[in-house]
Amino acid sequence: MRYDTMVSFFKETDGKYNPRTHKHNNDPIFVDSIFANVTDLGLKNQVQLLGGIKQGSKTIRFKEKVANDWDYLTIDEDDRKYRFISSLNVQKGYAVIVGEDVG
Repeated sequence: MRYDTMVSFFKETDGKYNPRTHKHNNDPIFVDSIFANVTDLGLKNQVQLLGGIKQGSKTIRFKEKVANDWDYLTIDEDDRKYRFISSLNVQKGYAVIVGEDVG
């Protein structure tokens, strides 16, 4: 298994109002980047694990457990955001199932 895909974790800000700029600060906070193995979640596994088919679901495998202090992640500089759905304790490393954020 190759860990050849860069996964970046972000935390959302609370959007507080900045009186100097007269705007809300909605810029996400970068948490960390880690190489991982990313695959699409198969239809059979989606039905078993999620109870239905959800487009854009992916399985992301890491060499070791990642911290849970993130709100969403991006894959290889792509603009699409993925949110945590579930985690799996696998024999080697750690895996999470994420779904594409459409909202």
